[in-house]
Formats: sequence, structure tokens, C-alpha cells
Amino acid sequence: MRGHWKTVALAGLGLMASSCKGVTLAQFADKAGTVVNSSAAATKERASCDKLNVEPTVTEEYAIGSAMAVHWVQGGGGLMAPTDGAKGTGVHDVHEYINVVGKNLGAQSARPTLEWTFGVLNDDKNFNAVSTPGAYVFVTRKLLSELDNESQLAGVLAHEIAHVVLKHSIKQYNAAKVSLCKTAVTMEAGIPGSGKLIASTDSGGNLDLDGDSALLGSLTEKVIEFAESGNDKEQEYAADELAARMMISAGYDPNEYRTLLRKTTDGSSLGSRHPKKADREKRLVAFLDGLKSTQGEFAELSLEGLHNPPLKPELVAAVKSTSRGGVAKDGK
Repeated sequence: MRGHWKTVALAGLGLMASSCKGVTLAQFADKAGTVVNSSAAATKERASCDKLNVEPTVTEEYAIGSAMAVHWVQGGGGLMAPTDGAKGTGVHDVHEYINVVGKNLGAQSARPTLEWTFGVLNDDKNFNAVSTPGAYVFVTRKLLSELDNESQLAGVLAHEIAHVVLKHSIKQYNAAKVSLCKTAVTMEAGIPGSGKLIASTDSGGNLDLDGDSALLGSLTEKVIEFAESGNDKEQEYAADELAARMMISAGYDPNEYRTLLRKTTDGSSLGSRHPKKADREKRLVAFLDGLKSTQGEFAELSLEGLHNPPLKPELVAAVKSTSRGGVAKDGK
């Protein structure tokens, strides 16, 4: 599922919803609790699960990313309905605008050939943005309603793009594969799709998720569990710096990203792994200062001629209009 955001909304929500919910491990416990296989063979198999910690194929990345995207769309109240604008005006809908800005930033990244897909979650309660492997990025209506200009929009999209480029969610996916494998080999009752998962430890560690909906569902549940714990501090700092680089490459003033950071909250939902916004801004200022060239030196990235274009009026009107909200997990 690598197409336009409508593919996520229609095909994803309609055909993949059941598999993305996954199956809880509790379903395999009997009345006396889960039966554990503690044999030497199981110990050896558990050790072999570490072989799953390998770079996924692009097809595999798109598969798990698509499934995760369905989860975020469902949790965020669905995708916001596109606005058609006034007849005859040629006004682009909000999703098209978001995709134009986002794809331009994606082209400045180290993974420009990914099929970058951007969407707006119909959530007017949470100031939030999330991303998945395979280049799916979502922002909430609440976040869009509080932006002052296109540079801030570029900042939030660039930050999520950075997480994809730096493969932070791929690390969570690999951790999910290894964890699920080790659980499966020590349980007498199998986890859906676990047979192929265990078998892949002897065949390079890559998976055909498109051909196994049961395994895709089990892995999606596990990787979402890891994703909901958030990224650690160094990952957030790295994403902030890369976001600033992409903003500059695309012609946006990265100082507006600092303004964007001030709009975020240091809520408990982010956990202790997530850095405070004041610390993020401090690190960002130091990074930007390091890009400034002294007289006679070559600047790595030019800070001259950057701009802060206004948001398109139709976006402002659309996100501030009344509609139902949803609940999105905080991944910003």
C-alpha cells in the first residue's frame, strides 16, 4: 500500500483494520497461566531471534508502515475530509497543500525516492504529528490550527520526515521482530504468523509481510507498543537538527522551528525518554549557530535569503472549521 493518502483511508481502513489490531499475548494463556517451554532447544531458538535485527527490504518497510499508518488514522478519528474550495477558484484541498510542502522537504532528504505521503488527522484536541516507516506522515487539525506560517508547517513535517530518514521507527520495528520471536519460541501456543517469523532467522531475517496478514497483524501490534513509548532524547535532538537542515535547503527560516517548539507541551504522555522543549530549543540554537560562517569561510548551509511564506487561506479556514475530533497518540 504505497499510494496516495486515499489508499490509506479506503483500502487500509477497509481491508487491513482487523489485521492491524493484532492479537494480545494473553489470548494464549490457559487457566494456569502461559505455558513456557524452557528446553535447551527453545533457549537456542531465542538466541537465533537476534538474527531478525537486520535492515528490512523497502517492500517490507512499506508493508509495516502502511499497517501502522492505518492504526494512526483510526486512532486520530480518520483523515480530515478534503475541502473543495469555492467552485471555479481552482483552490487546492488541504491534503494536496500538505503533500506539496511535505514532498518538497522529502526531496531535500537523504531518502528522496521514498513515496512520501502526508495526511491530516481529524483530531482537533491534540497538538501532534506522527510518522511511520515507508514515509507516511500525519499531522492533526489541532496542530495545523495553531501554526502561524508555512515555515512552521515545514518544520513539523521536516521533523517527522527526519525520523523516517534516520530510521528511528525501523529500530522499533526490528526490536518488535526480535521480541515477538523470543516470545513465540518459549510458548506452546503459537502467535499468529510466528512460524514464518521464526523460520526467517535462517533465511536472512527479512519478511514477506504482504503475503502474511497474520504475521503483519502481530508485528503491527508489537511495533505500535514500542512506538507509543516515544523516541529517546538523542533521537529527538537528531530529528530536530535534520529538520532544520531540510528547512534551510527548501528555503525556509529554521528560526520558525524554534517558535514551533515553544507551542509544544512537556506533557507526561511523552514519558521521561522525551526531551523538554527548552532543552530541544537550546540544542537547536547551538546547531544553527554552528552553521554560520565566519569571514572568508565557506558556509555549509546558507542562511541568506530564507523566507516565511504565509499559510494558504483555505488551510486556515478548513482546520478551524467545526468538525468532530479524535484521539491521536503523541509522537511529536
